[in-house]
Amino acid sequence: MSIIEVYCQCGNKLARYDKRKKGFLMKMYLDCILEDPNKIFLNKKFNCHDEIYCPQCKKRVASIKMIHGRLSAKINHGVVNKIST
Repeated sequence: MSIIEVYCQCGNKLARYDKRKKGFLMKMYLDCILEDPNKIFLNKKFNCHDEIYCPQCKKRVASIKMIHGRLSAKINHGVVNKIST
């Protein structure tokens, strides 16, 4: 397990996430997000295919998908800084 900080390329901190497997960050299970300083991931009702935008630069950082039966934020790699563990 690794605790990672997820940032938009504009420098805005998006989340603190408990990453369980090694490799690049492809998705974030919503129930593994530890901190959400901008309130864009937690305490919201999402539907599949909803999109999440950076509150600072307004670019799409993720889209909501159902992966392995869990709601997840599928990361947009063109906007989120690359993270590998």
